[in-house]
Amino acid sequence: MFSKSFIAVAILATVALATPVKRASTTCDFIMTPTPDLGADELQTSINYAVGHAVGAAYEGKTLTTENSLVRHDDGTYDVYSTIEVTDVDPATVGATVESWDETILDGLYAQWKVNAANCY
Repeated sequence: MFSKSFIAVAILATVALATPVKRASTTCDFIMTPTPDLGADELQTSINYAVGHAVGAAYEGKTLTTENSLVRHDDGTYDVYSTIEVTDVDPATVGATVESWDETILDGLYAQWKVNAANCY
């Protein structure tokens, strides 16, 4: 026979597990300069790490996903297009955090990335 306490705990556990995790994404565009410039194919892993690590440092303990793509220009700058999601954090808040990276340097795996401009929406 089940006690009332056990049934109450079981119901609470079911509700807690069924609660959806809030995730919404923000999109950010950057102009960045990597040092060294190894080319877009070689730097893809580096920019994935740089953006993911910087977001993770800003939101420790949160689940995040990032998707990044690179377009290289002849002057050595890159357009970086990112979609960033952080669990239970409003996209506008994430966007403001990312925009604060303007004129800073992010550490990637194979390059350091100078953020010349950042814009999120």
